[in-house]
Amino acid sequence: QARPGRGRKQNPALSPLWAAGMPRIRTLNTKRAPEGWEDVAPQLEEFHQQMRDAVNEPHEGKRRNEATWQITRIHYERSRYIYELYYKKKAISKELYDFLLQEKYGDAALIAKWKKPGYEYLCSLQAIDKRNSNFGTTSICRVPLHLRKPPAMPSVSTGCISCSSQEAGRLGGPIWWDSPRPADLIGWAKAGCPTAEKAGKKRKADPDGEDAELEARAAALRRGTGAVDSRRAAEAAELEAL
Repeated sequence: QARPGRGRKQNPALSPLWAAGMPRIRTLNTKRAPEGWEDVAPQLEEFHQQMRDAVNEPHEGKRRNEATWQITRIHYERSRYIYELYYKKKAISKELYDFLLQEKYGDAALIAKWKKPGYEYLCSLQAIDKRNSNFGTTSICRVPLHLRKPPAMPSVSTGCISCSSQEAGRLGGPIWWDSPRPADLIGWAKAGCPTAEKAGKKRKADPDGEDAELEARAAALRRGTGAVDSRRAAEAAELEAL
């Protein structure tokens, strides 16, 4: 099988993402797929083709990280497809679900996070890996929009604007860089994320847990470059420059 992007210059940042995001190659020794495989195979093949297209897409004119955004989104959507089939729609068996995770069609670690409060629509494990940040923090897309200053910009590493539970939940998933969305995202979030079907939702007066940590981080960012802590001031400047 030909390697993606053969014959053209490829962004080296895509190689590990491609390897991590692709299912195992099926061979004669591969375990036989459980019943129900035929029903999900066409959609999984579609995701596979989308991933190949994203890797092969020319990246000239894009910043280094922008070239990986589409790959991150497809990785999320493929895992979400499997998650929804099993946990929400009850449309596939436990045997088939386990098979799909074992064969790397879905990201088991990401799905495990979705089952925890506050992470229901987490866009990527990169967003909560503090080792990816120069300042030891989670990605900006984890900070709820109502705590941020406009304009609402996407995370440099994932292309996600917000995967905060209330905001992403109202729009059916993470708000990506190219997602249809309200023109004034910050104002929409402060109004409680109203939709055509639902009125704005009141927020908790006193944040706790991860919300409290995010509130503290957002408060530091809002203080801007006049903050005493130079690291946070530098982070604020970096985020606002994106």
